[in-house]
Amino acid sequence: MPVLPVAPRVRRTWWLALGDTLTIGMGLGYLAHQYREALVANSVAIGLGVVGAIGGALLLRASVRVLRRANLRIDAIFTDELDDRPSPRPR
Repeated sequence: MPVLPVAPRVRRTWWLALGDTLTIGMGLGYLAHQYREALVANSVAIGLGVVGAIGGALLLRASVRVLRRANLRIDAIFTDELDDRPSPRPR
């Protein structure tokens, strides 16, 4: 069976992520320019919101990692248990 190269897909994903980041940055720059007075007046609230959003993202990432790890352990337990039992149907 031939081995297909993985590099083009990874490279395309990287370029898409870079394009998304650039688009988001340009959008945020435009909004910051339009609402400059509101940003200066509410900088503390915006800073706390950013810190809260980053904390929420980190908490979500940690919880997903814990759930994946638990899922792998449960799969290993099921595999061990099911391998030890004989088949209910004779072959």
